Amino acid sequence: MGRKSKALVRRQEILSHFYEVIIEEGFEGASIAKIAKRMDVNPSLLIHYFSTKDAMVMGLIDYIVDTYSSHLMPDFSAVEDPRERWDDVLDVVSKIQWDRIISNRVFYSCYTLALRLPEVNERFQELYKGLVNTLEIEIRHASEARLIPVTDPKMAAQMMISFMEGINFYQHIASPPLEVENREALMKKSIVAMLTCGEF
Repeated sequence: MGRKSKALVRRQEILSHFYEVIIEEGFEGASIAKIAKRMDVNPSLLIHYFSTKDAMVMGLIDYIVDTYSSHLMPDFSAVEDPRERWDDVLDVVSKIQWDRIISNRVFYSCYTLALRLPEVNERFQELYKGLVNTLEIEIRHASEARLIPVTDPKMAAQMMISFMEGINFYQHIASPPLEVENREALMKKSIVAMLTCGEF
């Protein structure tokens, strides 16, 4: 039991250094040798815990997905008033910024791997399925309370995520950069307008 716990801690330490190397040198520049140098250990130690760089990448993907999953959406079921509950959902969704959870350099480096590696794609699908499911429940709840005219909560949830993804990407290349308050207001107004148009 103690050995397993120590191994888990060591793996997390290695992934933490891998994460920092990606931030500094990009995904392509990250190597087992550079991570070992940063940790001041022999590369064989990293190979002991992760047989290849690909195995280390999958460990990092798991870390990213698990971190996002635990930070994204709280449980709103304790809020009894439907209007207050829906307002809370909109507030949370409009304030989600991926880079406050994980560095964009790391996230997008790993995200692009999902376009060519099925196992990475599956892990990101798990992340988004969880988010769709949570939003679908909240949209259905708001619709049943007649707060929004939505008949297809799942499609509406997918569209909300599309808005979230788009604005999270755009805010980093917008010129001039979007202020946080403007970004949140734009996000909320866009979602409200979309869901009240009666097309879902």
